[in-house]
Parts: sequence; structure tokens; C-alpha cells
Amino acid sequence: MILAALLLSAAQPQPLVGFYRAHQMEVGAALQLDGDGHFQYQLDYGAASESAEGTWSTDGKAVYLTAKTMTGMYKVPAFAREPLMIDGNRLLLRRYDTIIGFELEELPAPADKK
Repeated sequence: MILAALLLSAAQPQPLVGFYRAHQMEVGAALQLDGDGHFQYQLDYGAASESAEGTWSTDGKAVYLTAKTMTGMYKVPAFAREPLMIDGNRLLLRRYDTIIGFELEELPAPADKK
């Protein structure tokens, strides 16, 4: 019985909700996926600086961003079901001439939640 519970919990996908940040040279990027299906995104890469807010969804293989507002795009379209491939605890976004890897950050609990 305990073994079955452990196997079942191991098979469950990791939750996607949380704060993600890119740790790449010359890239400043952050992504917040909220539990209510909304997201906030910011990217600074070379001469490009863009931000977006909207909704997100997933099919288990990718996260899809659909922007309600997006500013600063440079010769690329706004997010309309933009895919980010799920790679463990990372989300991979193909943008401009690179792949941006967002890593899930462990944020400390607020003082009133400890």
C-alpha cells in the first residue's frame, strides 16, 4: 500500500506554478506562472527589451503563453499560444536567435507564512 502511494506520487508531474529566471550570459529574463492561469514575463536580450502579461495553459509537454498585453517586441510577433517546452524544472523559449532556459526558483516563504 505504501509502495503504491510512493509510485503514484512519483508519477505525478511537478507543478508548473512559480517564479522562473534565466541564468544565461547577456540574458535577463523572468517568468511568473500563477495558479489562476495568468503569467507575467520580462526579457532583456541584446537590443531587445519586452514584457508581457496574459494567460497560460499546458498540455504536459509544453506551456503556452497568450499575451493580453505585450510591449517591446523587435521584429517578432506577440505571444499567441507561444510554446515553452518543459524540460524537467526548466521551461525553454525559442525567441529571437536563441533558446532561453527559464529555471524554477525556490523563493523563501513570506514572513507571515513561516
